[in-house]
Amino acid sequence: MCVPAIQADLDIHRAGYGPIAVTLPNTEADGNLHMIERSQDLVTWYPVARDYTGEGWQNIFPTVLPLTGEQGNQSLQDSGLTPMHFYRVSTHAMRNGRSESENIARFLQQATFGPSLADILEFPRQEVTTLIAPPPTSPFETWIDDQMTLPLTSHRAHFRARSNPEFIDNSSTSPYEIAHNPAYGHQYNYYVGRLTNKPDQQDAVNAGRSGNDVIFPNPDTKRIVWYNCVLGSSDALRQKIAWALSQLFVVGEEGSSQIQISERWLAYYDIFVRHAFGNYRDILGEVTWSPHMGFYLTYINNRAATATTFPDENYAREVMQLFTIGLWELNQDGTPRYNPLGELLPTYTIDDVAEFAKIFTGMRGMPNRDNIEIIGGNYIDPMRIQTSWHDFSEKTLLDGSTLGPYPSTAQGAADEINAFLDYLFNHDNMPPFFSRFMIQRLTLSNPSPQYIHDVAEAFRTGLYNGLGRGRRGDMTAVVKAVLLHPEARTATLAGDVTHGRLREPLERLLHVARAFNITSLQTYGFLPFDDLMKQIGQAPYLYPSVFNFYLPDYQPSGVLQDYGMYAPEFQILNDITALSIPNTINVLTYKGIRDEIGSRSYAQATLDFSYEQTIADDSESLMDHLDLVLTAGRLDTANRETLLTLLNSMPFSTETEKRARVQAAISLFGLVPEYHIID
Repeated sequence: MCVPAIQADLDIHRAGYGPIAVTLPNTEADGNLHMIERSQDLVTWYPVARDYTGEGWQNIFPTVLPLTGEQGNQSLQDSGLTPMHFYRVSTHAMRNGRSESENIARFLQQATFGPSLADILEFPRQEVTTLIAPPPTSPFETWIDDQMTLPLTSHRAHFRARSNPEFIDNSSTSPYEIAHNPAYGHQYNYYVGRLTNKPDQQDAVNAGRSGNDVIFPNPDTKRIVWYNCVLGSSDALRQKIAWALSQLFVVGEEGSSQIQISERWLAYYDIFVRHAFGNYRDILGEVTWSPHMGFYLTYINNRAATATTFPDENYAREVMQLFTIGLWELNQDGTPRYNPLGELLPTYTIDDVAEFAKIFTGMRGMPNRDNIEIIGGNYIDPMRIQTSWHDFSEKTLLDGSTLGPYPSTAQGAADEINAFLDYLFNHDNMPPFFSRFMIQRLTLSNPSPQYIHDVAEAFRTGLYNGLGRGRRGDMTAVVKAVLLHPEARTATLAGDVTHGRLREPLERLLHVARAFNITSLQTYGFLPFDDLMKQIGQAPYLYPSVFNFYLPDYQPSGVLQDYGMYAPEFQILNDITALSIPNTINVLTYKGIRDEIGSRSYAQATLDFSYEQTIADDSESLMDHLDLVLTAGRLDTANRETLLTLLNSMPFSTETEKRARVQAAISLFGLVPEYHIID
């Protein structure tokens, strides 16, 4: 928790126009946050540079001014082309350094869908309390390495093992196309041809529950699989990374077909599960050849131009704008590049899109086959080439070089497509563009240029702190660079108003589920959350467009927009979701999965408060525990006192009264800002 600046001196000011060099003071590694702030009116100040390690000053977005000189002798250069500015130095100190467990809890908020007490207590421990970023061999990296060795939880395999009894094991040639497991029986809806097969309701009756307990709408099956895999698996980091990647390579129900065919969707999502610690180029390749993406972005069955038709341009555009290089040329630290007139440099033009649309021609689905869930076409196996549909002409690339011509064969067309993907993958924009995206999804909405540069370097070299596979696009190096970077780990940065992010609505709800060991009451052990898109504005597979739930450059009106800061998750925060998100936490806490967040009027899963009830008679202990597990020790003093006042007014003589105390406290945590924000 940060106190106001302990020093705020007006070191430099200027009146009028003209270049000025702001001399930056020499700071030490004292555990404090030192900032240079700028103002036009001496009332509103916003940060433009900072030093939080004692190793020198660095820029921060959105105002990136040139820094010159070496540590101990640095200057900030102001061109004087803008209105008069004043500068001051401020220093922020931590009231209390984070404890070992609080550092761990905060890390797990970023790296998973939220920790439980067991996750925190079982975490490797060694120098975790260090305020300045821990060494590369820290427990944080040990935990990441351990997570990377865990067997992956395949969503597709989970579905196949519990659905069609005729599924056989074909995993040797098709990853996770495993056999049905008779021990599970028939639990999920599945299709054979155009016939849907639903579980036998007698299973529920035999378990003493309503026969309707096992019946769900077909489109909901893939979401139930998602919740069960994410909440029930040990590979928590892999599942978090897969979720992030799915928000880059979006395929949503809106604009898609066959939303009821689960395996088609699960096979696509498994691309991100399997390659979460693999290589970005492999992800890009599998997505491009996926008929599921081919249908969504309308390039499946795309054909070369004729006298009256042109190739579809959707994928040619989105593979650049969204998946690889973005709209504007970037430096390796994520700052934009400009031409001599001070204008942004576009990465491509509409003519480039038309040229590259020719490359993605001739791709069509594979023939129908057995052993997969299928209706109206094979949208699971990678696409093949129809040579008569492909444009084999030479193509001009962004830098004026050419691609092809390739032999007029299926292999030649495939080689051309893959060569173009290689070209984009090796583009200078690729590392900073993807690095900023991953940082935003896991740690910060407004990473500094240095943070982006360091993660981009990990992408470019395949190494983080000298360790890794040494191949461009290595996800292991990228994930470590994002989660272990000083900017993500250093506690003092909580004093920087540009630091942190709003947690995704789904993160906040599932954190409560994970923290209190959600336990299924449903016949098959499912955790069937439902209607979350309506309640909180976010749910698996319900992305409203190819641009995800929110844009990476979204700026909410008000102070954040005035500062020029980005806050993607705020795009789906409105007067409705601002109330409904705490309400869903309240429903989950008191009722479990039912009513507004389920599809039944009775609970199909509930939270486990057995530990919390043992300490419920001690308000301070209960508050300490919830502060650790839910807010990583960041609960504001005033908010803590308010919650304690309420708890102390509640009786605690019986187990029912203790449970009521616990539920009231957790529900109220869903209202405090510290739960919704990670700083």
